Amino acid sequence: MSPRIAIIGGGSYHWSPRLLADFCNTASLTEAQVVLHDLDHTSAERMAELGREFAHRRAIPMRVEAVEDRAAALTASDFVITAFSVGGLESMRYDLEVPERFGIRQPIGDSVGPGGIARALRSVPVVLDMARAVERHAPSALFINVSNPLSALTRTVARETDVAVVGLCNELVGLQFQLSLLFDVPMHEIDFVVGGVNHFPVVTELRLGAAGGVDSDGFARLRSAIDTPPSGPLWMQPPPGMHWRKVTDGDTFTKIDLLANLAVKLELFCRFGVLPGANDHHIVEFLPGFVHGDTGHGTGWHVHHWGIDGHTADSIDDVRGYEAARDTDGVTSMPTGELVAALLDAIITGSGPPLPVNLPNTGQVTTLPPDVVVECIGTGDTSGVRARDTTAIPGIIGEYARRASVSQELTVEAALRGDRDLAIAAMLADPLAGRLPYERVIELTEALIDATSAWLPQFRR
Repeated sequence: MSPRIAIIGGGSYHWSPRLLADFCNTASLTEAQVVLHDLDHTSAERMAELGREFAHRRAIPMRVEAVEDRAAALTASDFVITAFSVGGLESMRYDLEVPERFGIRQPIGDSVGPGGIARALRSVPVVLDMARAVERHAPSALFINVSNPLSALTRTVARETDVAVVGLCNELVGLQFQLSLLFDVPMHEIDFVVGGVNHFPVVTELRLGAAGGVDSDGFARLRSAIDTPPSGPLWMQPPPGMHWRKVTDGDTFTKIDLLANLAVKLELFCRFGVLPGANDHHIVEFLPGFVHGDTGHGTGWHVHHWGIDGHTADSIDDVRGYEAARDTDGVTSMPTGELVAALLDAIITGSGPPLPVNLPNTGQVTTLPPDVVVECIGTGDTSGVRARDTTAIPGIIGEYARRASVSQELTVEAALRGDRDLAIAAMLADPLAGRLPYERVIELTEALIDATSAWLPQFRR
């Protein structure tokens, strides 16, 4: 099979270089036809040129082209990947700076909290328009969403269309990497049972060594490591993008440094028996008790705040990464950590490793409502993508996941209707925004909608 893969938002400096490199490193995708579509057609052409250069360097038949007409880009596609940000950094500035005026500092601000809700309000209509175009031009395609806020956007497609949809996020891959550093085991030998929502996936079971024929209780080993922190360096130093802080002397990160930079998730694990699986800077946006003035907005928990300057710096790094890939001979064989190529490979070949996926809840997370989009471990084959496990998220951690899901449902409805009162309801349900006095929640919601009105035609009075 020579799959046709359409990337909507294919001019992205962040996504296209990564996905194209992963496609080159995946045997079942080296003959793919990759179509890049973007509102900025010049950027899409630039990425298509990079993809053709990758194919030339590897001497593989992968074809990459930029197509300006969306219908032509989608027609006959087997897979459609959405990678976009409505309003980009210009709109995201308001997502962060307006809530800060109300005393809410968000470490990231792209999934939940006031910033995540605002981002969803302007993105939901766009992703729905894309999904309806897929219904018309490629009705049998698998719609793969990698854009944030991932849960809300994936839910929109599943709720409003008949398109098969899955959301992909690599936060749990990050947890595999962290536990690999702690336990000195290969990443593929770390297996989770997971329930929750994107950026708040909750590991309810942890197994080590299953792929190697040894299946041990990872939670027991984690408790032991917390009780008696292991010394010694990590087998690989953390990438700068993880923004870890050193707590030990010397230049080399140790396992003690690692544990210190997982402080939030380990506190919750020790107290409540389950392990939130995203990085701590995402987790605390679901648990506002960790990000308030009394804790320096999370600095005491080693929580990193991006701010608009940090997000801008990441965008500059993406451009530099593209330039390095363009100007360097060869194509990196290092996996990017993204999951798109691995899922496509499993569907094309009929088998593949279990992967974190975001799917409508058909019972795989028993403590969350049916049909809402949940994060779980799934498998893919020629018949599609499905959840592998059934689990429940106990206690207060399950309640926070439920509240996030309630807020996301209200957000999707508000975005589709252009209903300010529903947007206020979504803010009230959100733990981070809802901690404000009632009147201030209304003021914050109205201020965000007004500040980002250029991208919210459905809310114009």
